[in-house]
Amino acid sequence: MKLFFTKNINKIAMIAVLIVVVGALASCRQGSWPTTPYTTWAAEWKFSGFWQGLWGWPVALLSYPIAWLMGTIGRLCGNSYAWGIVFTTIIVRTIAWPIYSKQNSTSLKMTLLQPEMEKIQRKYQNRKDPESQQRMQQETLALYKKYKMNPLGCGFTMILQFPLFMAMYECVRRIQLTETLDGVVSASGRFTLGNTKLFGFFDINTAVMGQNDGIAKASAWQDIFFGILVAVLFSAVTLLSQKLASKPPKYQKQRRSVKTQGQEQQQKTMKYMNYFMVLMFFFMSLSSTALSLYWLIGGVYQLFQSQVGRKLNERAYYKAQEKNNII
Repeated sequence: MKLFFTKNINKIAMIAVLIVVVGALASCRQGSWPTTPYTTWAAEWKFSGFWQGLWGWPVALLSYPIAWLMGTIGRLCGNSYAWGIVFTTIIVRTIAWPIYSKQNSTSLKMTLLQPEMEKIQRKYQNRKDPESQQRMQQETLALYKKYKMNPLGCGFTMILQFPLFMAMYECVRRIQLTETLDGVVSASGRFTLGNTKLFGFFDINTAVMGQNDGIAKASAWQDIFFGILVAVLFSAVTLLSQKLASKPPKYQKQRRSVKTQGQEQQQKTMKYMNYFMVLMFFFMSLSSTALSLYWLIGGVYQLFQSQVGRKLNERAYYKAQEKNNII
């Protein structure tokens, strides 16, 4: 079972991502996401339950302190909703950096053990009897032990980040919500920020995804233009990030490996899935400039993070080479 997860870790991770995205969209459609403004943390406990809606406590209870942080930063920046989003996104992404570093370390170890893994696979390529398959599994697990690596670690660290990022997503959605009575605002949220302008010119649309609202309802041409511009920039940053991620680092270029037809087909499938995800998020971002601004800042930060991680991996790789490839 462990060997199965090892061989299919990338597929499993992608399926997990798709399940989360589809689940999030379904919950938006069905009204599972909270549509009330923030009041107290006790109210979040009461509303969430253990697993009410899609996420329950893990996200609802994380989103409240993030909303407090965003409200505090926004008030320090002239009661600005936009700057609250920008700086809070940077802080949350920085907090999640250790999780990313762990994921990066696992990825590096996978690169280091790949030549030896290929030797094992070639050794047992035409030996399908149970005894040979068992020896192959034992040698594979011994290889992971040699490199002090848990084959499930990469997927686990990816899953660990979801509650934090989903909490940030919920915060961006809810922080500007208000309660209305007969169409009149009766109460604002605890952390609501009054200034929704960016640079004093562009109005940040605060529509809740799933409602018939968005940049199409914006009244001023500059707000429509800004909403579309942010969505386009976010899509461009995502495509650039995917392109750089698919480009092998210098130390991987040193060794050539022949790809099988199945591996090439898998790469093509992943490529088309990535394009589909970008297109889907582009249309999602058109529903709310606030959400697309959050995704844009997060995308730029992730691009910077991945380049730093690539440099650190390169240094660690050559250092590990000097120590007989053991880290």
